[in-house]
Amino acid sequence: MSTISESHHATKFEPRPTDIIVAVMGMTGSGKSTFISHCVGVDLGIVGHGLQGYSEVLKAIGVWMGDTYSKNIKLNGIIYLHRITDPRMVGSAKKNLFIFKKLCGQNALKHVTLATTMWEAVQPSDGERRERELLETQEFWGYMQSKGADVERHYNNRESAMRILSKFFTEEQVVTTLQRELVEGKKEVLDTAAGMELNSEYRVMEENLKRELQRTVEDLKEAQKAKDEESARELEKYRKQVDDKIAQVLRDREDLKVTLAKMLATSTFPIVSAPGSFNHGARGPGGAGNAGRAEAGRPGNPDSEWSYAKQQVTGRGSSRTFFSVHDPCRLCLNARQIRDSGVKTIERMCSAGKRDEPSIHPSALNGSEDCDSN
Repeated sequence: MSTISESHHATKFEPRPTDIIVAVMGMTGSGKSTFISHCVGVDLGIVGHGLQGYSEVLKAIGVWMGDTYSKNIKLNGIIYLHRITDPRMVGSAKKNLFIFKKLCGQNALKHVTLATTMWEAVQPSDGERRERELLETQEFWGYMQSKGADVERHYNNRESAMRILSKFFTEEQVVTTLQRELVEGKKEVLDTAAGMELNSEYRVMEENLKRELQRTVEDLKEAQKAKDEESARELEKYRKQVDDKIAQVLRDREDLKVTLAKMLATSTFPIVSAPGSFNHGARGPGGAGNAGRAEAGRPGNPDSEWSYAKQQVTGRGSSRTFFSVHDPCRLCLNARQIRDSGVKTIERMCSAGKRDEPSIHPSALNGSEDCDSN
């Protein structure tokens, strides 16, 4: 019997249109892994290393969302996590939120839950004040709440996590703007609403960097004219650093000029196969491209900073539970046939009546609904 840690590299699972799928998103460190661990009742030990750059993040989300939607596998909802410990919404957190809103689109917001985390690390009065600021500021959470998004507090325990997750245990499904743009519109990522929002940020960054470069060049000329060799060396070093940053912004923008089809053909990110199309010969762990990576349940490139873990559990009478975990977008596929009891802890009573420690039963890897132990 495989243990949870061993199964990260062995799980074989294909999402189906009847699955309940909830995307869990948020900034690095917002508590996505902890939230999912509370939901399944076991610390999964997931470590999210993060992706390098916003373009890579948006493309990674686009690959998964676009690929699943093209196979008629839809989301039931999206949970966006935000640390209440952050004193204000600035910098990358604000940028991340703006892109998230564009990614979802207005019509999907009624299927979004905005949840604050880490309440145990703040004074209640400080947390409440920061929560009010999020809700009263239109560009933060105010607009999304007005369009139907729910707001919750996650208190870092299973009861709290399940209360938030259980809202999505319905047959209602949602299609995000990003999915429609990539699949139906066949747009390049740059031309999607989220891509355009990100590109506008790149333009601002480029303009600021070019102004900084111009000032640095002028200062460098002054230092050279004054024969201040030490200052000139430092300024030349800084000029090269700014040049490199400008080049990186241009590369990031260029990276968005890609369609879903091209991303699927060249992506190093985990993707899924169409329901019922699993091919053991083409998708073995040693196979090339995403086929091999998908079956292995992890990226084929060990240098990739993409955290990927899969877990699948068989429970008596409760069908299968599956969690697929990505960073920065944690995608949890949950409870193929939802029972009133919701998601069960990872203690399984097999059909033979044998109780197992938290683990992955081999029957789950074979796709059977119950184990056939004697």
